[in-house]
Amino acid sequence: MLVFSKNKGKWYRFLLKFKNLTDATGIFVGKKSNIIDGTIIGDGSRINGKIIIKGNGKCEIGKFCAFGDEIRIITSNHKITTINLQIALSKKLGFSPSIDDKKNVFIGHNVWIGDRVLIMPGVTIGNGAIIGAGSVVTKNVPNYAVVAGVPSKLIRYRFEKSKQDEIEDTRWWDLTLQELKHKPKIFQ
Repeated sequence: MLVFSKNKGKWYRFLLKFKNLTDATGIFVGKKSNIIDGTIIGDGSRINGKIIIKGNGKCEIGKFCAFGDEIRIITSNHKITTINLQIALSKKLGFSPSIDDKKNVFIGHNVWIGDRVLIMPGVTIGNGAIIGAGSVVTKNVPNYAVVAGVPSKLIRYRFEKSKQDEIEDTRWWDLTLQELKHKPKIFQ
């Protein structure tokens, strides 16, 4: 697991300006990514291009996810009920910024997200879901759902409910690579 804590986050962001970030658990993050403190990336997840995770909330990405390029995840938004919408002006005037509550984003295990996807504040994406390229995700996505579009809409489910339950019961993402090598039936 890779945690963008206050101290490590600054160091990771510096490294990402120049090179890809990898670690011993198989996590890969493409260079030029910008990721807020409080973000957690699960073991084996690969962000295969630039990602921007911003806002005042937190973002948690599960294990063994596969992300495309130019993905944006937003964890807070502007209040629309105040006269001023600009955060910088609020700060200059000594007012608290016009930001809505933090709305954390949770992405389950083994999720595939295509290129140029935008994920809005407060969204939860279930295990095994697929998000089509160019989608704008404004609502929660169920486990094993395939969604696409602007805003994203359910296209279909990858598996029948009984198969989804069977996969969930295995919790294969919690096994080590060595354990997974001895359980090839899970992936067939």
